[in-house]
Amino acid sequence: MEDCLVYFFTGFLDSGKTSVICSWIGGENFKDKKVVVVSTEEGEEEYIQENYEGADPVIINCETTDVTKKLTFEIEKKYKPDVVFLEWNGSVSPAEFFDKCDVPRRWALAAAVVVVDASTYSLYYKNMQTLFADYYRFSDTVIFNRVDPERDNIAKLRGSVKSINPAMSINFLSVDNRIINIADHLPYDLSKDPCDIPADEFGLFYTDALDNVSRYNGKRVSLIGEAAILREFRGRAFVLQRQAYTCCAADVGIMGILCMKDVTSNFPTGKWLKVTGRIRYFEDEQNGQKMAVPCLEVEDYAVTTKPENDVIYFN
Repeated sequence: MEDCLVYFFTGFLDSGKTSVICSWIGGENFKDKKVVVVSTEEGEEEYIQENYEGADPVIINCETTDVTKKLTFEIEKKYKPDVVFLEWNGSVSPAEFFDKCDVPRRWALAAAVVVVDASTYSLYYKNMQTLFADYYRFSDTVIFNRVDPERDNIAKLRGSVKSINPAMSINFLSVDNRIINIADHLPYDLSKDPCDIPADEFGLFYTDALDNVSRYNGKRVSLIGEAAILREFRGRAFVLQRQAYTCCAADVGIMGILCMKDVTSNFPTGKWLKVTGRIRYFEDEQNGQKMAVPCLEVEDYAVTTKPENDVIYFN
């Protein structure tokens, strides 16, 4: 028997989880599939026929505490589903499912999705950063819903996610359900030569460059950061780095880009530099996955003043 594909959805109440699930159920990908929806939250949207025309899913309403090994095996035995959608109550950490609930061997996680209402995100993120960090660490996809480009800083929305989980796939949907391309909303112009990256946008630049090799490879940029030497690259390269505030005060870490340049004994280690160079990529392995990581072929650098905000913020 083929695998049963499991799609895990989380996010705050009324963020749009049910609407997204209904649109997926009614799509071509799940046509003629036996679909079970396990909903642990009741919002404004309902699982009713008119919301997924042409499909006939089994709907199971329960609490998160009811989602146990017993329930998942009962679903498997009774329905033999092809697809399971699990709508998780956003006030409960995803760890309660992923770390504690056993599922049938045939069940395979296809995607873990966070749905976020962009119109309320700033307030929620400010007050519940630890919960959002859980969302992003346990998931592989974020859907920012109800985005208004005139109101919402799309680049900042993206950065708040990428600072916690760089591998996360992020989608932006407008208030009229259109896909928004972040490339149209970057706070710098990559067509300039070199492109001068504002000091406060170091983190956005780096996380976007991780995701978009074709957009950045070969581009000339100027960056501001603090110079540091890594032992393994001594003499051949230095790191231009910034402190980055990700989700809470305890999560201020270092974000840096490797700068390929012969380093002499009088190199200004610990100083703030403005570095100009061409972006290239090298292959690295993180968490068992190979990924293309940006670096900088340095053309020139000069000591500069410390930015007013020496810590990068993504919220």
